[in-house]
Amino acid sequence: MAVTRVYIRHSTTREKVLAIGLLAVIGLLGVLGFAVIGPAVYRMEAARIDVSPGSIGSVADGSVPVVTTLQEIESGDAFVLKNEEFGDWRRTAGQMIGDTYYNKITLEDGTVVAARIHFEAQTEEFVLEEGAITRNFDHAIVTYPVGILRPWPEEARDMAETADWITYKDGYLDMEGDFGVELPDSRKLKQEWMLKMMAIGLVAGLTFSVLTDWCLKRREEQASIPQTEQERWILGTYANWAQHFGQLNHKGRLAVPNTAASPLYLGGRPKDEDSRKLTIQVLKEDWDINNREDLLDTVEYMSRGTGFWDCNTQYDRAWELCRSNQLLGMGYIAGWLTKKEMIERSCVVGNIIQRVFQDWEELAESYLEAYTRWRVGQFGQQAEAAVEMRRRIQQNLYSRKDSPYRLPWMLPLGMDSERMERVKEKTGEV
Repeated sequence: MAVTRVYIRHSTTREKVLAIGLLAVIGLLGVLGFAVIGPAVYRMEAARIDVSPGSIGSVADGSVPVVTTLQEIESGDAFVLKNEEFGDWRRTAGQMIGDTYYNKITLEDGTVVAARIHFEAQTEEFVLEEGAITRNFDHAIVTYPVGILRPWPEEARDMAETADWITYKDGYLDMEGDFGVELPDSRKLKQEWMLKMMAIGLVAGLTFSVLTDWCLKRREEQASIPQTEQERWILGTYANWAQHFGQLNHKGRLAVPNTAASPLYLGGRPKDEDSRKLTIQVLKEDWDINNREDLLDTVEYMSRGTGFWDCNTQYDRAWELCRSNQLLGMGYIAGWLTKKEMIERSCVVGNIIQRVFQDWEELAESYLEAYTRWRVGQFGQQAEAAVEMRRRIQQNLYSRKDSPYRLPWMLPLGMDSERMERVKEKTGEV
């Protein structure tokens, strides 16, 4: 029965730190919106409302001239109107123009205009009859708030043109001013800005987290992408396995089978947290390697110990030596070896490989033969698909522009004198 291994992905410390930082930013911006920006916006909006003495809609205080005709009003200056005939224009029917109610005013020259009036600022003066003051609106003199002529709002202009209850169509009298404007609700404004700033914090925090995560992943990828010819050569000794292992997802299942363009990584994976956990899991379950010491002992056994010296064929030797460098790469991804340690120890194995094999083709074909024999021995007829996939990977490796097989077989590895002498013989140097 085939055993399915499931590798569970846990939240990393980095993800927890980013989450805590995001919450902190959202909370801080929320407090900023409620305690600072909200009140500042309230003060700014309140400052735009002019309800001071002498402003439009305020009580007439004698500082603004009284007018009676349209011609005087059209001068563009502030004015004051008095109504001596009707007593109070509220009693004169007005109408809606758009969404706003306008009062009807008849000037002394007969012009009928629409007006917005702050009635709380009007003042009344009553006539004196038989020595007593009587509240008779027919004989009252009403002084209205300070006003000014304004053009119609764009949305009301067409409706004003068709209004048959006024004769003046070019504008209206504003005797209300900012007295008709409600002050913003301070607490509501604070809450709105708190939510806005929290939303901004969320977007900014998520953007920062995504960019940070992308940068870290790029750095992690660079950490396991070969940077020198020597590193590429080392990777070439186990590139077939690395290409296969790099296509597994974090659950250990094949995610992108036989993708020719997928990167080649030292140790087969990007050097990130998911790869570290997966690599350690594979080392423990497939190799019974539980730590750095186990790994180095296994590499020593396979490359310079009995595991290697008991080999009778080239494919046996390729199987032991290629997997020795594979294990060193995995040790680097697992975090058990530094890159320097991994490279130095891989160079030792690489020197042995250069002495045992003639070129890349002999090494690669010997490794594939060994893999085929091992796979068939383990899984019988079910091994055919896996073997075929590994052969397709090998063909891709031969054809890639960044293929390590394009490097010289006798590329210098390390600085041992024996290898240097061999390089000189190959190049004809004395």
